[in-house]
Amino acid sequence: MKGQLDEEDIMCIVCQELPINAHTSQCCGCVLCEECTGLTLKGSKQLCPNCRNQNPKFEKNVYLIKLINKFPAICKYECGYVSQVSDIKNHYKNCPKKTYQCTNCEFKGNHQSFFNHITSIHKDEVIQIFDKSLQQSSALSTPKQSIDPLQEVKNSRGDICHIGKTSKFYCSKNVGHKCNTCDGQCGPNDGCNCPPCMELDLKYRNLKGQQALVNAEGKVAFLTNGSFYCGTYSNDYGKCGKIGYKCRYCTSLTSDLPYYKHLLQ
Repeated sequence: MKGQLDEEDIMCIVCQELPINAHTSQCCGCVLCEECTGLTLKGSKQLCPNCRNQNPKFEKNVYLIKLINKFPAICKYECGYVSQVSDIKNHYKNCPKKTYQCTNCEFKGNHQSFFNHITSIHKDEVIQIFDKSLQQSSALSTPKQSIDPLQEVKNSRGDICHIGKTSKFYCSKNVGHKCNTCDGQCGPNDGCNCPPCMELDLKYRNLKGQQALVNAEGKVAFLTNGSFYCGTYSNDYGKCGKIGYKCRYCTSLTSDLPYYKHLLQ
């Protein structure tokens, strides 16, 4: 029918999806969802994504919200569920075909298999998160540490240490091993550090007892199935910990595990 409103006419100009809590710009009338509106106004250079007008103003379009909420919405996980836009988000929370990616390892699965995975493979981490008695005990035994840049810091070996550009501790002494991210020296600015300085990294990040170390890039990496993963995202390979990919810093940390293993106990 002529004049009929199609979905593509009211798609969010940024994410190209039906807008949730639609907003329209005062400058050109373009449509954005509430989340994309916030991202647009959050940037240092605030420009309308459509007409590039500076310092755009957006208003919630109540009429458009009511109209869009009546649109049919098909589940993006292809389970066959059809609903209205206003209800589809509730469905996504329990969709049987939605997949979840474990942040500590390579596992990926649906709601039930993911729940089974984290409560079996990562049960110790789950207990640590939700058991208040353990949290309180940890808070009492390992109070939050702060770094005073004017105060001299020494590692357990008695060497004076400083913070490098990776936010790790370095004493400039011999590390005891070489890898593809260091030259065998503890700093002075980046790379691997010696076990006593790694111990300081764990202390000041409150990571003792967490089965985690700090890799040469300064990222916290968790030990899972014998390997370290930091979760850092790469444009070429994706997230460190995704199936088939481990960043070079975590690769080195995994190979260096014998030097640091006593710090995880």
